[in-house]
Amino acid sequence: MKRALIPIDGSAAALRALAHALSELAPGEASELHLLNVQAPLIHSLPSPLLSPDQIEAEQRHSGEQLLAPALAQAQAGGRRAVPHVRIGAAAAEIAECAAKLGCDAIVMGSRGLGAVGGLVLGSVAQKTVHLSQLPVTLVK
Repeated sequence: MKRALIPIDGSAAALRALAHALSELAPGEASELHLLNVQAPLIHSLPSPLLSPDQIEAEQRHSGEQLLAPALAQAQAGGRRAVPHVRIGAAAAEIAECAAKLGCDAIVMGSRGLGAVGGLVLGSVAQKTVHLSQLPVTLVK
């Protein structure tokens, strides 16, 4: 794994996925870790007199950056450089698209560990990412 995308949503599972990715890298191995937070788009039917779309997007990007901060610190503590990214959209589609655009060779992400029935009924970002991406996807509990 030379260039990996690790989606970070602020969950413990996402940080475990990052720890797993860090443990898979050989000491001194040249690598790129891309940490991605995907913010859900806000749906609003009428323009707000209080906040412009640009202000809303800026706030979402700020929230994403805050969620990425612990992961960046974890990567640095592991002696690795990580590049943060914040995107707005449907999580699985953004993860797959971002990994392809960045030329990643793997996606390593946390899984909430839904059982077979829960996964069929509810679906999950992890399952959708596996189906959407052409890259290997490692799911970490």
